[in-house]
Amino acid sequence: MRVPLHIVEARRERLRALIRHDGFLPIADICRQLGISEATARRDLAAIEAGGHITRTYGGALADYNVSFASLGERAKRARSAKALIARTAIRHAPAAGTFFLDAGTTILAFARLLARRPRQQLTVVTNSLAIASVIGGAPGITLHLLGGVFLHRQASLLGDDDTDRTLARWHFDAVFLGGEAMNREGIFNSHPELVHLQRAVVARAKEVFFCIDATKLGRATPHHVAAWEATGHLVTDATPDQLAAAGIILRKTQYIKADGK
Repeated sequence: MRVPLHIVEARRERLRALIRHDGFLPIADICRQLGISEATARRDLAAIEAGGHITRTYGGALADYNVSFASLGERAKRARSAKALIARTAIRHAPAAGTFFLDAGTTILAFARLLARRPRQQLTVVTNSLAIASVIGGAPGITLHLLGGVFLHRQASLLGDDDTDRTLARWHFDAVFLGGEAMNREGIFNSHPELVHLQRAVVARAKEVFFCIDATKLGRATPHHVAAWEATGHLVTDATPDQLAAAGIILRKTQYIKADGK
C-alpha cells in the first residue's frame, strides 16, 4: 500500500531532526527509532541528502557539518597570525622521532607545514586531514598514514567511518596535536560528535596531548564537549594567563604553553 506523501514528508523531517541532534546516526538506529525497514531508511536518506541536509556514510548519515560549518579555506583566514604563532611554538615541543596524530584543524595544518620542513626527524604521522596529507606526504623523514572515512570536501577531511575505532586500536601515539572550536571554564569543545569521538579516542592512545587553540575561541561553547581541563594535557595558545583566568580557565603550570613564536 502506498504511503501518503504527507506521512513520508513528516517522517523525513523527523529523520532530519534526529540526525541534527545526534550528529551521526547508524541505519539500525534509524530503523528502530522510526519503525521502518532498512530499504525505507535508505530511500529517506537519499532524499534528504539530495536536499543538501546530510552526508551519507557507510552504514548511516552525518549531519550537515560539511555544509553549515565554515570551510577549511574560510577557517584558515581567521586569526591567521595567532595560528602561525601557535604552530611555531608547538613545533618546539614536537619530538624528532616517534608516532604523531594530527587532526584536521587549521592551526594543526599550519603546524604540519612547519613539520614538513623540519630536518633530521624520523616520524610516523597519522591524520584524517587530506590537506595535511598533501603538505607532509613525501616529506623527508615522515611516513604518512590516513584514517578512513567519508570525504567531507569543504573540510578536506575524512570522518565517520565505522572502522575508525578498530583502526586506531592498532596505534599508540607519542604525541597528538589537536584543534578546538571553543574553550571555557568547562574545557574544550568542538562542533561535531564524530569529531569529538575521534579526538577522545586519539587522546586515550597518546603519551602527550597538545591542544592548539587561539584566543578567539575563549569563552565560547559548542554543543559537544571534548574534555575537561584536567584531562587535556597541554594547551598551546596565544591567550595570556589573565585572559584565561577571565574566562574561568585555571591550568597547571605544566599544562600552559604560551605561544611566543621564538
